[in-house]
Amino acid sequence: MTTLQRILQLGGCLLVCSSYVCAFTNPRRALLPNKHHQIVLGASQEKEITRDTTYYSPSKGGSATPNTGSLPAVEQRITLTRFLNSKVKKNPELRDLEFLLSIQMACKTISNLVNRCGLVYASGSDDYGLKQYPPEDGRFYSMKRLDQLSTNVLKNALRFTGKCEVVTPAPQSDAETPAQHQPGVLVASAYDSKFVAILDPLDGSGNADAAICTGTIFGVFENKNEDGEGEDGAGSDDGVDNVVIGGSDSSPDVLLDTVLQKASNMRAAGYCLYSSATVLVFTLGEGCVYGFTLDPQTKEFVLTHNNLTIPQRGNVYSCNEANSEGWADDIRDYLKALKTGDNQTKRRYAHRYVGSMVGDIHRTLLYGGIFMYPSDTEDHPQGNLQLLYKSAPIAFVVSQAGGKSVDETGTNLLDIQPERVHQKSPCFIGSSDDVDELQQYLNKLKEKVGDKEE
Repeated sequence: MTTLQRILQLGGCLLVCSSYVCAFTNPRRALLPNKHHQIVLGASQEKEITRDTTYYSPSKGGSATPNTGSLPAVEQRITLTRFLNSKVKKNPELRDLEFLLSIQMACKTISNLVNRCGLVYASGSDDYGLKQYPPEDGRFYSMKRLDQLSTNVLKNALRFTGKCEVVTPAPQSDAETPAQHQPGVLVASAYDSKFVAILDPLDGSGNADAAICTGTIFGVFENKNEDGEGEDGAGSDDGVDNVVIGGSDSSPDVLLDTVLQKASNMRAAGYCLYSSATVLVFTLGEGCVYGFTLDPQTKEFVLTHNNLTIPQRGNVYSCNEANSEGWADDIRDYLKALKTGDNQTKRRYAHRYVGSMVGDIHRTLLYGGIFMYPSDTEDHPQGNLQLLYKSAPIAFVVSQAGGKSVDETGTNLLDIQPERVHQKSPCFIGSSDDVDELQQYLNKLKEKVGDKEE
C-alpha cells in the first residue's frame, strides 16, 4: 500500500469518526456518512417529539384508555394528568382535588432545585434575600434557603391554577421557639372548594447540600367550616406565615382552624420523594396507594406503582438511635429485641436511617419494617416530628397501604386531635405485625406511667 493510499484511508476514518462525534454533540448539524443514518436519526427525533403519546392517550369518546399500539409493554405508562382525569370522570366529587396537578407541577420544579442546589445555589449566597440567616452556619443557611425557595415554588404553583389567592397574614405569636418553627408550611384552599390542604414543601431540607433525599408532604381535609366560622380559634396564634386561600369569605384564621382535624378525616394525602428518582406517592382515601415516577425525558409523572401495599412484616427498623439514651426503658428493650433476634420472628433486624422522614418512610413502605421517633428526656420531650403536616399524612398513606401507626401511648395516630398546627408527637409507623409487636412494649410503658401518676 502506497503512502498516498494510507493517507486517504486515514482521512476516511477521521471523517466517519467526526460525523459520529458531531451527531452526539449536535444531531442537527451532524455530517452523516450516508442516507441510512439520516433516516435513523430523523426517526429518532420524531419519536422523541411524540414520545409522550406512548404513555397515555385518551380515546375519541373522552374516556381514559391506554394507547397500546405496537409498543413494548414497559412503555405503556399512564401519566398522572390522565390518571386524575379518569378518576374525576368516575367520581365527579373529586373534581375539587384538581390542585393535585398544581402540586405535581411544583414537585417537578422543586426536584430540579434540589438536584441543582450544589451547582447554582452555593452556600453563603446573598442572591435570594436570605441575608438574615448566618452564612457561617452552612447547613442551617442551606436549609433555610431551600425551605424558602420550595415554599415560593409551591405557592406560585397553587396560584398559577387561577383558583387560589396567596395571602400573607400579619406575624402572629407562637408558643414554640424559633428553632422548632417550620416557616415553610402552607395551608391552601381553592375558590368554592370544600377541601383544604396543608403542605410541608421540603422535608429534610438540611440534607440537600449533602445530596441526601428530601421530600414534600401534603394532606387534604374536607372543609368543615364552609360557613366561615372557626371551631374554637385554636389555630389563630400558631405562627403559620404562609396561607393560600380562595374565595372572598375565607381568612387565614378560619383555614388554620379547619386543618386542625384528625388524620382519619383526610380525603387525600401523599409525599414526593426527591432522590435518585423523583417519586410521587399518594392516596385518595379509597384503600389504594399509587406511585408515580418522574420520567426525566418527557418530564411527566407516570404510573409505576399501582396499588402499593406494605409488607405485613419487615426486617428493618429506622430511627435516630443517637437519642436512645433519653428513651423509655421499654422502647430500648424493644430495640434490643430487634437487634439480638429475641423477637417474634427470631431474626435480627437491620438498622437503616437516612434522617429524612420521606426517604425512610418510602423504604419502609416498599420493603416493610418500622419507622419510629420516640420522645426523649434530653432534647425532644414530644418527639421531633410535627403531627399535622408530617406524621399524620404519612400515617394516612401507610394505613391505606395496609400498615399501622401509633404514638407513644399506643393510640392510633389517625385518631389524635391536633390542638396546634406545629404540635409535635412521638410516632411509630410501619408494617402491621411490627407495630403490633411494638404495642406490647408500649402497653408496659403506659402501665408504668399510670402507676407513677397515681
